[in-house]
Amino acid sequence: MPVRGWRKIREKLHEALAGETDAKALAAGFAVGVFFSFTPLVSLHTVLALMVAFLFRLSKIAAAAGVWVNNPYTMPFVFYGCFRLGEWLLGRNVPLACDRWTLDAFLKVAGPCIAPLMLGTTIVGLLAAVAAYFIVYGIAVRVKSARHNQDA
Repeated sequence: MPVRGWRKIREKLHEALAGETDAKALAAGFAVGVFFSFTPLVSLHTVLALMVAFLFRLSKIAAAAGVWVNNPYTMPFVFYGCFRLGEWLLGRNVPLACDRWTLDAFLKVAGPCIAPLMLGTTIVGLLAAVAAYFIVYGIAVRVKSARHNQDA
């Protein structure tokens, strides 16, 4: 991810930390965003993360920041790796060759790829979300504790 992308995530998390958001809600919101950033539903990442954050009263700012973890620069590599993981777990070998570049030919190739891609991205997304939760929770607790001690 470019440096600018990490800066944007850091700024959004600092913005969320500055508020009175609970550390658990902040970490869970970020984890939800991270999970959805790994799904192949690219145009829906932010919408889905915000819907879940709203539904469960998690930090919406952190959810939006979490969506940016996987970005257009990293998606092809992440999706390819997740596809291969899903393919391996399902015991399939899906050929990725296309004879012609027509919509019909693309759909014939894409159909068998959906299950391995969804399985792989779900597993990797869950693992990344769990890791993100504990990392952000630890940071949030330390930052809020330092701010509380500073105010006292």
